[in-house]
Amino acid sequence: VGTGIGDLAHELAPHAWSDAVAQKLLQLCGPGIPDIYQGTELWEDSLVDPDNRRPVNFAVRAGMLQSLTDTPTLDTTGAAKMWVVAYALWLRRERPECFVGGMYRPLYAVGEHAHRFVAYGRGPAGEEPEVIVAATRHSVGLTATGWLDTTLPLPEGNWTDRLTGNTFAGTARVDKLFTRLPVALLVR
Repeated sequence: VGTGIGDLAHELAPHAWSDAVAQKLLQLCGPGIPDIYQGTELWEDSLVDPDNRRPVNFAVRAGMLQSLTDTPTLDTTGAAKMWVVAYALWLRRERPECFVGGMYRPLYAVGEHAHRFVAYGRGPAGEEPEVIVAATRHSVGLTATGWLDTTLPLPEGNWTDRLTGNTFAGTARVDKLFTRLPVALLVR
């Protein structure tokens, strides 16, 4: 029995990481003030809510953040989550008008797996989006087929993913949007 559960947990881990990174990016860039429990910048799989009283190894987190020079992959280290948290918070600091009192607009993918995709635009109140947040949902269903013909029509302009450096314009193929991570943080 133990081997079966261990194998299942190992098989599902990348999907749990995908969900965790997606939820964190959506939360950090959505309306409102983002909240991060200290120490949860990496994977957190405790069965209770973090209570902010546990000791946190800040040296490990600072060292990891300083060592990240290229987009990490989803793996056991949690570096991908640290990367997403850092870039989302840096963007909020750089463009506060897009987040504090700014506009929020849902964006919709087109194609066979559009239901596995969530995105929204953020920008100054009353203006067009300057930031697009995109994330994978229900990644287990993508294992066999990938994104197929799924695309995201982008608002006018050239968009750069702060997480990867990739650029997009017009209509973005979702498989290209998510080549390195299951999320994207696009800036016009």
